Amino acid sequence: MTPLLSNPKEIAERGEKIYNEKYKVRFEREHPRKFVAVDVTTEEAYFGNTPEGVLESAHEASPNGIFHLIQVGFPSAIRISYTNHAIADGIFR
Repeated sequence: MTPLLSNPKEIAERGEKIYNEKYKVRFEREHPRKFVAVDVTTEEAYFGNTPEGVLESAHEASPNGIFHLIQVGFPSAIRISYTNHAIADGIFR
């Protein structure tokens, strides 16, 4: 299991790496334009039609997860990392 990440840059880098190595090829073929939330602690991925919907589903499935959000097939798409238990100072620096 990955150590707790509290820096948004670390979360985003880890999420991108997991997505690229495990999910990108298949998801771009099977789920274009969908949103994917990658849990950087478990390396599980959840997808849905909206950023809000996929984050809600991911959080329900993994309440302690730390998520990185990607829109499939869009390299400059919205990219958000989310955690509900990080130290605020680390997140907003």
